[in-house]
Order: sequence, then C-alpha cells, then structure tokens
Amino acid sequence: MNPTRESVYVALANLVFTLPEITANFVTTGRFLYHHEQVPGGEDAMPAIFLVQHPGETHQRTGRGMEVKRTLRCAFVMYFYTGAPSDLTLPPATACNIGLDAIDDAINLPANNNADNVQTLGGLVEHVYTEGAVAIAEGLLQNVSIVALPITILLP
Repeated sequence: MNPTRESVYVALANLVFTLPEITANFVTTGRFLYHHEQVPGGEDAMPAIFLVQHPGETHQRTGRGMEVKRTLRCAFVMYFYTGAPSDLTLPPATACNIGLDAIDDAINLPANNNADNVQTLGGLVEHVYTEGAVAIAEGLLQNVSIVALPITILLP
C-alpha cells in the first residue's frame, strides 16, 4: 500500500525541521508559505524555512494493468533577512549556503549507516533527493535573500 501524501510531507518536514543545523540557524519553520514581507514576526522571525508542495506530482503507468508510479515534487523555500550589513566582507549568500548545506546533509546523508545513501524517510518512500535548479535571489539589492530548493520524492 502506498503511503499517503500527507504522511510523506510530514515525515520530510520532521526530518529537516528537527535537524540541529536547522534549529540552530532558523527562527521559523513550517509548511505554510508566507510572502517574505508577511512572515509573522517580520525580520525577527528570519531566517525562515518552509516546505511547499510545489510544483506538485506526476503519475506514470508503464503499461496496461501496471500500477501507477507516483513522484511528488516539492521545495524548501528559505528567507534570510540581510538588512544593512554591518560586515561588508560577509555576503548575504553565506546564510543561504548554510541552509542549503543543512538540507543537503539531511537528504543526502541518511542515518543508520545506509550504504546505498538512499533517503527513504524511514522506509516510507523509495527515495528523496534534491533535483533541478536551485533558485537563489541573494539579498544584494533588497533586504531579504530568498532560496528555493527543489525536492523529488519517489513513492513505492
């Protein structure tokens, strides 16, 4: 039996949002995406990271009578308030890179000495991995840096 979509997204959010690197570096986490100007708490609530179910999912059948193969696609969206930098030697991209590295570690380095290096969310799915172009709007011309990291989830 295939896992429910909600159980998959809850497991992925729990995996990432409870990481020590995320809890140490992000003030706000959640699955409800706000526009960066409307994050409750404003700049004091940043850095913020959200899991969004965008662009959605695909279904594929390889033949008649075959079960549907579902692939979920989502993204982690991160906001970093850059404001007026007090240290001009530290670019806004530094905070973006810390967030990206933390998610990479969670997804690409599964626990329990997994020799196949496959993130299955505890056996719930076949694989979770980053895939596609990472969108980064470094806060050089505005007060907020924005990052969107695409994630692919293969269901059994």
